[in-house]
Amino acid sequence: MRTENLLKTLDQMSDDELLVRLREVRHNREVARPVARKKAAKAETKQTRVKQTAAEKLLTALSDEEREKLLEQFKLT
Repeated sequence: MRTENLLKTLDQMSDDELLVRLREVRHNREVARPVARKKAAKAETKQTRVKQTAAEKLLTALSDEEREKLLEQFKLT
């Protein structure tokens, strides 16, 4: 059996077959890239961690009275 008998060329395909083929090609292009996703997620968590530690440092530097005033301001909004 020859491979030419197994595959049809584009001009031999019907419109429905072409649409199916196009969907297959598009689906195959959507390859999962776990390394890129993991890297992006890691960068995002690192950024939020930096923001959290900066906020924590600011809050720990406040006195008890300043913290109470800040809490009151949050309750008003």
